[in-house]
Amino acid sequence: MIHMTIAVPALIGFALLLMAMARHQQDWLRRKLPPRHSRLLRRCGLGALALAFAGAVLGLGWAYGAVCWFGWLSLAAVLVLTAQTNRERILRLISGKIV
Repeated sequence: MIHMTIAVPALIGFALLLMAMARHQQDWLRRKLPPRHSRLLRRCGLGALALAFAGAVLGLGWAYGAVCWFGWLSLAAVLVLTAQTNRERILRLISGKIV
């Protein structure tokens, strides 16, 4: 259960950081968000990563918790990168045009 406390905020954090970038907003939303919203997404993304770190340290201790946190960060980054790479397929699936 403690690993879900680390993995979910890490995944959400990287997804928010991705969406904080104007280029990726254009890719996913087909428009750019105002700078105020981008800053909010960036802060929330970093907050989610900090929350994942706090969960790791509180649940597993400083040594093992930090190592486990980095491992989940790596996996979350790969998942978000994979989603970004396959975004056209994902958007087609969401819109109902299954190919």
